[in-house]
Amino acid sequence: MPASSEPSQAQEQKIDQNGNRIEELERELKELRQSGEQWRAILEALPAAVYAVDGPGRIEFYNDALTSIAGYAPQPGHDQGWASLRLTMPDGSLLPPDQSPAALAIKENRTVMGGEILIERPDGTRVPVLLYAAPLRDGTGKAGAVGVMLDISESKGADAQHRVLLNELNHRVKNNLQMLYGLLKLAERETSSGADAKAVLADASQRISAMGAAQTALYRAESPSTVSARNFVDAVRTNAIQCLPEEASIEAEATAGELSNDIVMGLALIANELVLNAAKHGRDSEGNIRIRMSLSSVGGDNWTLRVEDDGPGFDLAPTRKRASGLGLVNGLLRQFRGKLTVEHGPGAHCIIDFRDQEHKTV
Repeated sequence: MPASSEPSQAQEQKIDQNGNRIEELERELKELRQSGEQWRAILEALPAAVYAVDGPGRIEFYNDALTSIAGYAPQPGHDQGWASLRLTMPDGSLLPPDQSPAALAIKENRTVMGGEILIERPDGTRVPVLLYAAPLRDGTGKAGAVGVMLDISESKGADAQHRVLLNELNHRVKNNLQMLYGLLKLAERETSSGADAKAVLADASQRISAMGAAQTALYRAESPSTVSARNFVDAVRTNAIQCLPEEASIEAEATAGELSNDIVMGLALIANELVLNAAKHGRDSEGNIRIRMSLSSVGGDNWTLRVEDDGPGFDLAPTRKRASGLGLVNGLLRQFRGKLTVEHGPGAHCIIDFRDQEHKTV
């Protein structure tokens, strides 16, 4: 009897089992592929640069963040990893490719935290980064490494800005202490010459308060090296109002512009002395005191400060010798080569012309 060409029941079961296994393997492969694509999408979306290299150091995978840092797009499977980039230490010494974190991770089979390294792009620019690498081995023992690279350019820039601000603060404090010392020495000289101690101390207190007004303007400044002229005038006016008699008023205005920090403290003391002088001697015929202060940029680095009142006015030459306040004004003006002139209005028109040489307009 001839053998049957149809498969036996056992064979059919084996075929079904093999078919189910094939379907299962295809499903697992599909899930694995989808999982890989998901992981790749996640790695691509990371803000940190991620890369993978094989044993010889050829780049097998990288995300867009690495392209942004490295300045070029490597060719997977062809580019010899860090051999195509120049790596240097912060002190400028060259880091050989075989000493890169990825190379050490593969060679020594350990996680390597490379610290700060400078990557030199093909165009010559350098980017400070932090590098980390860990070894990878597949089921066959094939070696490789995965690395993470963090661009620290912004934090380095912030550190540099912090140092600039700290130096500026130290500079301000030093200048303010020197000026404060000068004011106290002036008060000492006036007291020793027989002046009323209480009045002298009151003047010194007002001058120190004027320095505080300038400091307020400095703290409000958006720039670490300059102060808005309008903010400066507002601060001086606010401080002066606290010391003026009830019958006195003060108006203040300023044009747009920036004053350098180095000139602000002295200028605040000058404005304070002129305002106080107007408050003492600037009464009009009805006994009122109306003070007008303005600060104007007159082109380039040149500025004009004006303080006016409606009083009888005065002549500068004879007054300069006996008025300690005007003596202080002239002493401060010599520091930044300014000039004081007094015009008759009616009233006294005190005009300060000076040049802010520390602040260069663009």
